[in-house]
Amino acid sequence: MEHHPPSRRKRLRAIAAGTGALVLPAALAFGGPAVAQEPAVVYAADFADGTVGDWAPRGPVTLSVADGALLTTGRTADWNGPSLDLTGLIVPGGVYEISLDVRFDAASAGEVVSTTVQREAAGTTSYDSVVYQAAVGTEWTELTGEYSIGSAADALTLYVESPTPDASYSIDNVAITEVTPPGVDPSIPSLKDVLAADFRFGAAVDPRDLAAPTGDLLNKHFNQITAENHMKPDAIQPVEGQFNFTAADQLVEHAEANGQEIYGHTFLWHSQVPDWWFTYPAGHANAGQPLGSSAEDQQIMLDRLEAHIGAIAAHYGDRIQAWDVVNEVISDNAAEVYRNSRWFQIFEGPEYISHAFRIAREQLDAVGATEVKLFINDYGTDNPAKRDNLYNLVSAMLADGVPVDGVGHQTHISLNTSLSNIEASIDKFAGLGVLQAVTELDIAIGAPAAGVEFPELEARLIQQGHFFRDLFAMLRTKDLESVTVWGLHDGRSWIRTEERPLEAPLVFTDQLQAKWAYWGIADPAKLPEIPEEPDPEYARVQVPLAKDAPVIDGRKDKAWKKASTVATEVRVEGSAEGAKADVSLMWDDAAIYALFEVTDAQLDATSANAWEQDSVEVFLNPGNTKSGGYGDADGQYRVNFANVVSLGGNGPESGAITSAVKVTSTGYTVEIAIALGEGDGVVGAEHGLELQVNDAAEGARTAVHTWYDPTGQSWSTNKYWGIAELVRKVRHCDANLPQPV
Repeated sequence: MEHHPPSRRKRLRAIAAGTGALVLPAALAFGGPAVAQEPAVVYAADFADGTVGDWAPRGPVTLSVADGALLTTGRTADWNGPSLDLTGLIVPGGVYEISLDVRFDAASAGEVVSTTVQREAAGTTSYDSVVYQAAVGTEWTELTGEYSIGSAADALTLYVESPTPDASYSIDNVAITEVTPPGVDPSIPSLKDVLAADFRFGAAVDPRDLAAPTGDLLNKHFNQITAENHMKPDAIQPVEGQFNFTAADQLVEHAEANGQEIYGHTFLWHSQVPDWWFTYPAGHANAGQPLGSSAEDQQIMLDRLEAHIGAIAAHYGDRIQAWDVVNEVISDNAAEVYRNSRWFQIFEGPEYISHAFRIAREQLDAVGATEVKLFINDYGTDNPAKRDNLYNLVSAMLADGVPVDGVGHQTHISLNTSLSNIEASIDKFAGLGVLQAVTELDIAIGAPAAGVEFPELEARLIQQGHFFRDLFAMLRTKDLESVTVWGLHDGRSWIRTEERPLEAPLVFTDQLQAKWAYWGIADPAKLPEIPEEPDPEYARVQVPLAKDAPVIDGRKDKAWKKASTVATEVRVEGSAEGAKADVSLMWDDAAIYALFEVTDAQLDATSANAWEQDSVEVFLNPGNTKSGGYGDADGQYRVNFANVVSLGGNGPESGAITSAVKVTSTGYTVEIAIALGEGDGVVGAEHGLELQVNDAAEGARTAVHTWYDPTGQSWSTNKYWGIAELVRKVRHCDANLPQPV
């Protein structure tokens, strides 16, 4: 065998990034007290026996042993190479170091090599980079990266690849070391016991979470579960009349075997509904075409809803103790009140909501499940305007005898969400005498996009612990049925993505260990003080006084000639090639003006969600308070390319918006005026400002770019916005100082 002296090796490290597969810095991996473990080698190969061993070709390649190493030849594509089945070696919650030596054949082209894991889970294939395109030559180089998965995978395959399709290379000294063993700490208090006198403590899970060790975490700390996806309409009835309860049954049977309650989610939603539900049925003259809004079409919808709920009621009866009957029917645009979904369009109003509750009660009562509770569920109920619209709906339904038993507050929030707003919403609905639950809790820490440094990480995790402390101290004074976190641990959170790999919104780490968030609930005395974070150097723009106010018509007239211009170059999510804009800014005593010149080759507004349409957004915080959440005068203003306006968490004193749009050959132009309050339009005033462009295709948001805020949390807090300084005229040639990082 050929020996490779350590002094001749280049050691390269990387983290594996991907939804459900990630390795984190130590602060995020633990986030609280932890015990060190001795590493253990779970796989090793040096090919000393002259055979390829467990390695197999990936693509039409030839594997052989030459000079004591595994040689790959005959490659024709970048993904071709040697592969190793890791299924069973990598366990959820464990952290593994994957290392190997590699070199190109002396007669071969090639400059870089990657090690990648192909992950198959729940019918989805993902590719997790362990080491990405490391520089390699004809001398031995050691590639080392850490890898972890947050939930069980059906199959895991490690492979070594190069973007040079015909390159030949050798690998040797392969080692997979378990750095952090998987497992649940048995010594810490169970959260379900800590909270037993107050409410049930639940988690949203899928069947992949039920096996050990994640199932052990679920059973130790939670006494209620919600199906994250497998009780939604597309999972239960993907084809009309064909019901699939397999995955949902696994959750129910696990809960029953472990003394846990089940909270059902959801009968009616605008999302994750199969397309057939909104088209004419087979045998109809218009079969397969979209339904209209006639009485006949509405009856088709009601018949389908009755059949759907009836089948679920017959299958489960009272084994599920409560259901979200309808989910997310209130618009984010306070003036619009109701979400403009296909349900709303077909019924030409919100009557379908009451129909759904009456049908659900009838179908459940018919099978003897008279004690099953019926909830209406929504997010953003901490926003006063959205809260009031939901309150008015529930109040009116109760007055009409609609059988609404409870209100679910999703509570997807951030570290800057106002706790007083959350409490005010719970208190307001308590006056209606309905049951209440927190149904989908997570608390984002504001992690930046992938590749952006995040020195505040540990401080944010400690701050999150304090936030959980204060939130649960308040919740434990309320009359709540349950509090459910949306995911077992950070690696299973919907907020964790490849684009935001350091986001950590839950109470347990990817390695299933307690974070400071856990201790904030279980024993706040263990929390350290929150480290002070230096104030960021917010991006600033000098906004000049307009000589003449622009005519809001979507055209760039001469009034804009001396405006300041900034660009939305900060990628928040999605493709770096996504839509961007140059944004011109000016003001007068009545308003602040913005002109977005958007470059976007394909315009799309097919999503029912306004933020998933091609659109621009202005976020304005008069006085630049940076207070967190939204103040009384703060506003989020969104305008799509068809000039449809929607509002976010606007305070009651936020200014009115006037807008106009013109579609161009390269995209579209949006001209906006946002009214300023008395005294806000003066020279020297500073206002928090953020500018955003949303890119969409085929009903989904494909990219987001902003002027400054990289966190993706502008919709929930003013803390991370840039600053607009109102000036008579710009004093610097560069109006955007300092440049956003």
